Amino acid sequence: MATDPRTTSDIGTEPRPDALTHRTEANLRRLVLIIRLLGWLWMLLLVIATLATDEEADPVITVAAMAAATAWTGVTWWAARHRSILGAAWFVAADLVVALLIASASYAAGAGDLFHGGYPISTIAVAAYGGGLRWALPASLILMIHQAFLHLQSGRSAVAAIGSIVFVIYAFIFGYLISAVRTTDIERRRTEARLAKEQEQSARRQERIELGDRLHDSALQTLSVIDSHADDPERVRSLARRQSRELRSLVEGYSEEGGSLRAELERVAGEVESLYGIEVSLVVRAEAPTNATTRALVGAAHEAMSNAAKHADVSRIDVYAAFEGSSIVVHVRDVGRGFVPSERSEGHGLDNSIHRRMEGVGGGAAVNSEPGKGTEVVLTAPVEVSV
Repeated sequence: MATDPRTTSDIGTEPRPDALTHRTEANLRRLVLIIRLLGWLWMLLLVIATLATDEEADPVITVAAMAAATAWTGVTWWAARHRSILGAAWFVAADLVVALLIASASYAAGAGDLFHGGYPISTIAVAAYGGGLRWALPASLILMIHQAFLHLQSGRSAVAAIGSIVFVIYAFIFGYLISAVRTTDIERRRTEARLAKEQEQSARRQERIELGDRLHDSALQTLSVIDSHADDPERVRSLARRQSRELRSLVEGYSEEGGSLRAELERVAGEVESLYGIEVSLVVRAEAPTNATTRALVGAAHEAMSNAAKHADVSRIDVYAAFEGSSIVVHVRDVGRGFVPSERSEGHGLDNSIHRRMEGVGGGAAVNSEPGKGTEVVLTAPVEVSV
């Protein structure tokens, strides 16, 4: 028995059939059924014409052949509702036997013309559904030889007998069509499987990047403050306890589901205040659910606040978040030392942290600073949220 291309793979690497595969197979079965019905209708018209005009044709055999074709068409209708039946080897073999019997009826009835019409052609479609060209071609050769024999036995010309090659032509048409549809479906599933795997790998990489950013925003910043306050044991112990809680939360699977931009900005502003002992004035005029975009905004804002706390020599930082058009914009300002942006050092973390995060979500970061007049970092990210 041939391998059923709908349920198994050639070498175990074919992706499992999905809903679209099942719909495709259902449409192919409908196509086979339509071809069978057209063949039946073709034969019905020829049988009616034979009974009306051919007095030499045996009416009993003619009607019996039509009855057999009608009954088997009903069986085909039933089989087309079960994908494991219509394409089974036993059903294809039975269908070929019925087609040969019906095709022989014209000769047995002594009809002047062959009244089976295109009914045997539908058998080629059934064979093609079961096994593509591999099954359709042998079935067509059997029907071709049988038809040619009938033509010659009934006294028709060799030209008419050669015309039976039409069965082979239909075998190539049906076999190629059905095989092409199935091959395309397999390639689609393989492509979707590759894309799903790449998306999974991308998600894992993004998780690692976010984990690294979280560690940078919490643990590394805390360690930096601990190093600069090593002579203050009480502050060091307090920072160590706070960082221990944060790391435990991270290891146990910190979840940001159900959070918001406002809540996350308040959280990181509190961390900066606790770490550096300065005031962070926070005003949020935009609200958005926690997602990749808002996480990038919060992370970049945290980095900008930390930079200001470490380098600006100020006691207060102002943070303002609001909608501007279809974007959310976060401003982080201080009136501290300031610097020349084109001469900034790597220590400001603008390229490695702030710009990278914002560019990763299709946003951007701008730095406006002047020595002695302070610094403003403007973070922009395009989002579609409701206020």
